[in-house]
Amino acid sequence: MRKLKKLMMLIFSRKFIIVLMILLEIMFMALCVTVLSDIYLAVYVVMTILGFILALYIVNSNDDPAFKIAWLVPLLIAPPLTAFMYFFFKTQISLQLIKKYHIKIEKETRPLMEYPKELREEIAEESDLLSRYAGYMWNYGGYPICKNSKSEYYGSGEAVFPHIKEELRAAEKFIFIEFFILLEGKMWDEILEILKEKVQQGVDVRVIYDGLGSQLSLPRGYHKKLEEMGIKTRVFSPFAPFLTTASNNRDHRKIVVVDGKVAFTGGFNIADEYINVIDRFGYWKDGGVRITGDAVYNFTVMFLRMWMFLNYSQPCDVASFKAEPQQLECRENSYILPFGDSPIDNEAIGKRTYISILNTARDYVYISTPYLTPCNEFMGAIRYAAKSGVKVKLLLPGIPDKKYMKMIAQSKYKSLLDIGVELYEFTEGFVHEKSFIADDKVAVNGSVNVDYRSFYLHFECGVFMYNTEAVGSMKQDFEGMLERSERITYEHIKKIPLVTRFCGAVLNVFAALL
Repeated sequence: MRKLKKLMMLIFSRKFIIVLMILLEIMFMALCVTVLSDIYLAVYVVMTILGFILALYIVNSNDDPAFKIAWLVPLLIAPPLTAFMYFFFKTQISLQLIKKYHIKIEKETRPLMEYPKELREEIAEESDLLSRYAGYMWNYGGYPICKNSKSEYYGSGEAVFPHIKEELRAAEKFIFIEFFILLEGKMWDEILEILKEKVQQGVDVRVIYDGLGSQLSLPRGYHKKLEEMGIKTRVFSPFAPFLTTASNNRDHRKIVVVDGKVAFTGGFNIADEYINVIDRFGYWKDGGVRITGDAVYNFTVMFLRMWMFLNYSQPCDVASFKAEPQQLECRENSYILPFGDSPIDNEAIGKRTYISILNTARDYVYISTPYLTPCNEFMGAIRYAAKSGVKVKLLLPGIPDKKYMKMIAQSKYKSLLDIGVELYEFTEGFVHEKSFIADDKVAVNGSVNVDYRSFYLHFECGVFMYNTEAVGSMKQDFEGMLERSERITYEHIKKIPLVTRFCGAVLNVFAALL
């Protein structure tokens, strides 16, 4: 009876109805293209010719080879339908419509960011490699590297949560919150109580959550409910029951900014599994970083750029949200660079950051990621690092949240073992943390997964840290996690069922589209 009740609740849920409507739309379009091609020879001939031209275009494009294969295989099987789907999704019509406005916001706020000549010269003396990375991020990402900044790392969602609440309670001017997932439960309820109290005190509270990550699991019109409480709320790309390319691009960021003095980021979202109040896939391993000092302004601007993007007609005085300078006691020659990544500019900042670490490491690189569906360029970098003598250790989930993603990752295990990469699966649960650590000097933590969506399609964020307090803490946490994990060997790979291997091989062909 309980199972039947759950089934009925699922069938009549808003999520199920929306997904069903989208699937029906896809089937209808596929039927139209197929039927027309079957009935009218001319249509079939035209579509086949277009398919051939499309194949030439794909082969000669600058896309990652995996993207090309993912489209060429179905193009060989069903040219008319694949050609239609390619033009529909690849042209990113929805993204093109908003691109101009987004670029306008970036240009208007760029002068508010500073990368002083004195700091450039100081960094150049410290490290030529660091100087080149900082220059790239400033010129193509629009975010400066900062001094007079500190970082503190927390190795789980439940560890960072009390510190977030503490800073929220201390807010005097404004609170900015931007997350992919925001769900009702203990974590959000406790945050919400603080936000309502702060609104009553006159604090400017603003919340952004993603339309796909949150909206299907929140009550209908939840943003209006928050607005009634005095919390300014915006939904990024509200999810609708219509087939649209807008669903491809999500706001996957995780940001909390308080008074422009303190910021948090990491892999965690605002939902109870991230603080292990509920058990979904065993123990949920995540992480986060607390930033103080000058570097917080990068996150402030990052949030306000998204806020202005979602409020087309409402101007915002971004400079007024910059905190008064505070002189902190920081490590000598320590630097922090919070960055945002966007599909708008066609510059894969998150991917470039990870590849830069792999290419410049001398001793070791430790990587935590929930998914391993890397592009060809990333795989080239990890091969180069391992073959050049760098110790590469990769931590992955033992219990996945998406089984098909683990199948794809497993399809790469042997090739990684062959070049000396050490692979580990966290046996107690799910690894959701996204982190890179190298040579006791460099670390990155944030929202960027090692997959195509994070690299190319989503709005992401992260923080690059050089010689800061958090680097050592992240290394210690990672090595502690290895003790709770199983090292993958050739014997382990042999035990993977043939069906799983086959499915992984097939899925790997289409990994760029998943």
